[in-house]
Amino acid sequence: MIGPDSRYASCVLYIDGGQEFLGSPPRIDKSPRPDDVFHTVVEGDRIDLIAHRYLGRADLWWVVCDYNDIFFPLELPLGQVLRIPSSEQVQMRFLG
Repeated sequence: MIGPDSRYASCVLYIDGGQEFLGSPPRIDKSPRPDDVFHTVVEGDRIDLIAHRYLGRADLWWVVCDYNDIFFPLELPLGQVLRIPSSEQVQMRFLG
């Protein structure tokens, strides 16, 4: 338990796979894998729709952002190539 006077009191607590992390979650392994797929952004693309298309769930938009260092996902530049992990990799790493 963190007390109100602790220097960690204002930190965000992240829980990932049963482990807790203060301040920021641990970095994910973004090493290229042979089962990665690539998507070139076209007019009308949205990060949630891309996540749904490739990962089967729109609420996994943040995975696409993390893998591509996207900080403002509301404006995807046309022609940007996104690397997307396989749904099996996401299932093993984040949802398993």
